[in-house]
Parts: sequence; C-alpha cells; structure tokens
Amino acid sequence: MLRAVKRWIALLAVAGGLAVVLWLAPFGEKLPEPPPEQRAAVAPLTLPDGPAMPAPAASAAAVPASVTTELCGTGRVPLRNAGDNTEADAFDQLPEPVGRLALQELQARLLQALASGDARQRTAAWLLRQPAAADPAAQSAWAAGLLAEARAGGDAQALRWAATACNHAPNGAQCRRELALARAQAEPGNGLHWLEWAPEAANEAEQQQAWQGVLRASNWHEYPGGLTAVTQAALAALQPVPPAYLRARLARETMGRDSTEVPEGQDWLESQCASHRASCAQVADRMSTEADSVALLLLAAALGRHVGWPEDRLQALAATTQAFHDRLPRWPESPQAALGCSAAEPQLAHIQDVAQRGEVPRAR
Repeated sequence: MLRAVKRWIALLAVAGGLAVVLWLAPFGEKLPEPPPEQRAAVAPLTLPDGPAMPAPAASAAAVPASVTTELCGTGRVPLRNAGDNTEADAFDQLPEPVGRLALQELQARLLQALASGDARQRTAAWLLRQPAAADPAAQSAWAAGLLAEARAGGDAQALRWAATACNHAPNGAQCRRELALARAQAEPGNGLHWLEWAPEAANEAEQQQAWQGVLRASNWHEYPGGLTAVTQAALAALQPVPPAYLRARLARETMGRDSTEVPEGQDWLESQCASHRASCAQVADRMSTEADSVALLLLAAALGRHVGWPEDRLQALAATTQAFHDRLPRWPESPQAALGCSAAEPQLAHIQDVAQRGEVPRAR
C-alpha cells in the first residue's frame, strides 16, 4: 500500500503545476572560505559559464511600439526578436538590462545575502552553487563544502537539504545515516526525522530507537517549499526590493528542487505497522493532524487505510490534499504572460502562504 505513495505524489505534483522548466544557472558569487580543517578537502569550484547572453538589443526605433510585454514591478518594455515563436523563453526576448543580465545580477546578490545569513541560509547558498554534473571533481568539492556547512550549523532543515551531497560523498549510505540522525537529535519531536533515519539505521537496536522516536513524535513537519521560502525571504530583504517578475522567476526555478523532497522510510514504516497495528494507528492519527505537507498527508492516509479507518475519514484527507492543488497558481502558457503581474503576484502570494502555514493548513 505505502509503495504507491511516491507515485501519487508525483502525479499530484504534475497535476498541480509544480513541474519546472529550468534550474538555476551558476550564480557566479564566491562562497565564504571553509574552515582551515576543510580547505584541503574543498578545492575552489570551477563552474561552467552561465547561459549565453542574447545579442545586443535593437534600437528603440527598430522595435515596433506594439511589441511590448508587462514586467511586474517594472512596467511595459519592448520585446526584441519575438517573431512568431510563441514557445521562446521571454527572457531571451527582453532587453539586456531587464532580462538575462538582470536575472544574473539578482542571482549574485541573492547568493551573497544567503552566504552571510544564518545556518539555513548559508546551506542554501551552497546548495544553489551546485556545479555541472559533467565535472565530478567540482561536484565532490561542492559536496564536501555543503556537508561541512550543514553539519556545523546544526539546523534540521539544512541537514535534510544536505543529503543531496551524499551522492557525491565517499560513503553515501553512511553520509545519509549520519545526517538523518543529526536531524533527529536536533529536532527530536519531529517524526519525519526518525522515519528517514530508520532505513539507514545500522542494526535492529537503532531501528527500534527510530520506532520509539516515531511513536513519541509530537509533530510531522516537512517544511514544504523550504528552499523557495528561504530564498524569497532573502530577496524581499534586499534593498531596493527586486521587481516581482524577477522574484517569481527565481521562485519558479527553486520550486523544482523543493518538489523533489519526498519523505523516505515508507517501506520501513509499513513493516513496523505489520507487527504494531495499534501503535501504527496512533502514528497515523497524529500524522494526519500534524502534517504540514501533501506528501505526509498522503502517507497518513495510506497508514489509515492499512489500520482500517472508515472511508469517510480517508475521503476527508483526500479532499484536503485536493484543496491544496486546486489553489495552486497556474503557469501561463504564453512565455510573455509569465512576466506580468497576473502570473507573478499569485505565485509569490502562494509561496508566502505555504511558508507561513504549510501545504495543508487546517484548524487544529
């Protein structure tokens, strides 16, 4: 039963419009130097060049006044090279000062702000500097720096983000195990950390420790959209505040990283429920009332069905998840429409709402 949850999440994410076209280009700012003991392991990153800049803008006289688009927070500007290609990226049709160049400059300012922030922000800065997959040496150095930053900061959400670096660590399984345990120790009341530590546990005693942590958990918080929330808060703190069309563009891209955060440990939880039915019912009940993400709510529903919840209770959880997807902002089909306030403002408002209340806000 629980093995189907990941497929449900993927389908719902697609239906809700969370798929993303692009990932962030390299930001170009240099991260803070790691501590002396890390410098030998973390070589300076050699990042690939950013996206090619568009050709110089045509003169104002050469651009028909009618070929314009709205930039939310800026006003209307002329497009160039629009032609009949309705599928072209709108940023490639903007004059440099408000298009790709403006986006790259904002990426650099954002990275600088994050790198001088708190533990979660500093880890976000490392996360956004991931080099190209074609450069294994740079990937390895980046992973070492990201892991060092996350472990030093001790923030539970940052430690969860850092797990992506374990794919480039010498012992990936041990890396994931250590990060999950560190999260559980940093935030012991959150059942998600114990759930994700259990599959990495080294022995039966550790798995029992994880199960007890799940049973004692007072909350189930995934902090959905966490990377987007952190980056958007940093953007909003910049002075002057960047225009909405640029903030929405960066949000559209970071949401791609956030939407891949699916809880681990579902198969392990299923095996525990097979021999601890009454305890599993308690876990499902608490998860269904404390979950802050659609992924966790779907897991609670699967557990509830496993322990025999009535159909009306299961339908109530399904309605809650559907309500979240119904209020997701829709990405406009036209590339130019994605830059206007009718697209940018609902996206930014949705991001702020999720950051404050989670994906499944309900009366407690």
